Amino acid sequence: MSLNWPSNGEHFVPAYQISALPYLSSSVITEGDVHRYDFPLVTIFIDVANKGTVGTDKIALAFTQNGFESGNYVTLDQGDTVHHNVRCSALFVSCSAGTDVPYQLFCGLSTIPVRNFLTLSGSNGHPGVG
Repeated sequence: MSLNWPSNGEHFVPAYQISALPYLSSSVITEGDVHRYDFPLVTIFIDVANKGTVGTDKIALAFTQNGFESGNYVTLDQGDTVHHNVRCSALFVSCSAGTDVPYQLFCGLSTIPVRNFLTLSGSNGHPGVG
């Protein structure tokens, strides 16, 4: 008898219906820098808060590094918080304006291994991500 049981894939709905495993991070980013988060499991949701204190503090979020160059990103102004119910394996945070802009990241993780998730990129048939 084999012990190589199949694991959950990206379309396994029950993995998104149960409560998520928490993933938390806080950081400070400076204009021109990019922080990459590679999640250990596929996300169910992502919350990001721009905790900047100056009105010009802006951060941007993308699902690929190329998303910043191709215009496929979301910008958060100082004090903004965003919630996205989204499945992904990585997130890129960039500082589009400001110096030492603090932000917080809170994600809910599924039980789906990243190795069983599709590759999100424009060259792989997903033109809206990068």
